[in-house]
Amino acid sequence: MSDSTVTDFVPLVGVINTGAGNLYSLNGCLRRIGYEPVTINSPEDMQGKAISALIIPGQGRFGTVMSNLRNSGLDKLISDWYQGDKKVIGICVGLQVLFEDSEEDTGIKGLGIFQGKVTRLKSPKQPMVGWADVQSEQEWLSRKTLYFVNSYGVTECEQTIAKVTYGETFVAAIASKQLVAFQCHPEKSGIAGEEVLKQCLS
Repeated sequence: MSDSTVTDFVPLVGVINTGAGNLYSLNGCLRRIGYEPVTINSPEDMQGKAISALIIPGQGRFGTVMSNLRNSGLDKLISDWYQGDKKVIGICVGLQVLFEDSEEDTGIKGLGIFQGKVTRLKSPKQPMVGWADVQSEQEWLSRKTLYFVNSYGVTECEQTIAKVTYGETFVAAIASKQLVAFQCHPEKSGIAGEEVLKQCLS
């Protein structure tokens, strides 16, 4: 069987190019769990492809990511996918841009899919870098130890499904419709992170 024939049976996941991060770790993680990443630089990159989910990866500043999303037209693509009840996954800054705005870059509006503001966290050290236990009533997230790198976060959200405490308690994950977003980096969280991403994509 040829490689092209095998690839036809691998689900495609669109990875939004926010212009502010290295996609190597995320792409590698997706391939390990049986998905093929497709970099999405503009809405036109979606044409002719059976994309099963969109991922907003998580590196860079809030303002930089939002500027790049708006300039490329990907802000509307993300909102349309969410409103169309299609799978969307946000990671770190990819969670933060779903909200209205952020203290990291005041005056710059987020996607506004969820109400609330991203604030600077009262952490023992800035940024928070390392592993933390997630508290959740969701069985697939409960007792997971995941990797975080952040100085900013959301402390209150109606769509919260998991929290974490580092100095103060903040949102570790949210979910609504077919959207799930994480403040942590599942793609850098070993087997536990792979399990989390696979659950969201399945």
